[in-house]
Amino acid sequence: MATVRGLASAVEAGLRTGTSGAPLPTDAPGLRLTCLGAEDAVRAGSRLRLRPRQLEILTLLALEPEGYAPERLRASLYGDRPVTASTFKAEISHLRRALGGTVATRRYALTAPVSCDAVDVLRALRRGDTGTALRLYRGPLLPRSQAPGIEEWRTCLEVAVREAVLTSDRPEHALRYGERAPYDTEVHRHALRLLDAGDARRAIATGRLASTA
Repeated sequence: MATVRGLASAVEAGLRTGTSGAPLPTDAPGLRLTCLGAEDAVRAGSRLRLRPRQLEILTLLALEPEGYAPERLRASLYGDRPVTASTFKAEISHLRRALGGTVATRRYALTAPVSCDAVDVLRALRRGDTGTALRLYRGPLLPRSQAPGIEEWRTCLEVAVREAVLTSDRPEHALRYGERAPYDTEVHRHALRLLDAGDARRAIATGRLASTA
């Protein structure tokens, strides 16, 4: 959780400033990125036609607003696969055009405000607001992606949300998370520990626990 809080703090700091440290304009056309359990990007009310690789780039830049050195971003997208520099740069160029030029060049970073559900989850976790994090966490980060950087962030978010549930003293958190993790024995047992003996919801947690046997 300390790692998650540090990442969330960096995300918030980066979103408040551009790559040069100057405040970002508050009247810029809004960019909304949905990447938890779905893949969608909307700018100024219009859906962007982005290929999966460009959505991966946009997601990584949203999660790390301080930006990426070119080689690190390339490794986060392709890992050890042999990909030409021209292919990599073409993806960046297409994304830059789709966003109206709001991608910095030397160090790749977004230079305009972005709203992202994964970032919102991190912020909620940093505040200790497990309920909001669970409401916003609708599924794995870009579930179809196999990019190493996306897989790393996907694991980070999954572990962070689960740990927040297991440290919460509110049974509804464990019950809600249990809907998405029917085979997570530890979560169902945690729910049972928190529920009073006469709570009708114990039947839900008991049934889920029995199904894992």
